[in-house]
Amino acid sequence: MNPRFILTLGSTVLVFAIGCGAGRTLVVKPSETKLRVASLNVSEANSPVGVPTEVKSAFQEKLEQLLYGEGGFQKGKELTIRYRFIQFDSGNQFARWFTGGLGNTGEGSLTVEAKFFDSSDQEVGTIQAEGKIGSGILGGGFGFAVDKAAEQIAEYTKVNYK
Repeated sequence: MNPRFILTLGSTVLVFAIGCGAGRTLVVKPSETKLRVASLNVSEANSPVGVPTEVKSAFQEKLEQLLYGEGGFQKGKELTIRYRFIQFDSGNQFARWFTGGLGNTGEGSLTVEAKFFDSSDQEVGTIQAEGKIGSGILGGGFGFAVDKAAEQIAEYTKVNYK
């Protein structure tokens, strides 16, 4: 067999086995001014829904990695991002596994609202970022949804404030 075919087939099977995550961003209040910053601060505000501590920690860690590490921002006070979890449904990993990745059975999702504030604490923008885990032969882990929501916020921040 062709080694390239085996590699492609193996990669495809791995994606279906692990799970599929998706993300989406809704701009609630677009930035009205062009604000470019080199430093920012990220913190969680009061969330109206219950979210497990491990999910909160994973989200904060991923968001900081994407902003401070890969995003090139430094820790500082030129921009403040206050986020809160406004929707959380872990779904059912067994149902995702049982259906073998077909359909949306057992789908889990997470929606995070992020508000952006300038150095004078004036709100300059608001978005909602959603992460979903919809399938996976092995059930797919909820970490995919967490990562997608964090990626949506980090990408919006880089595009609009870097």
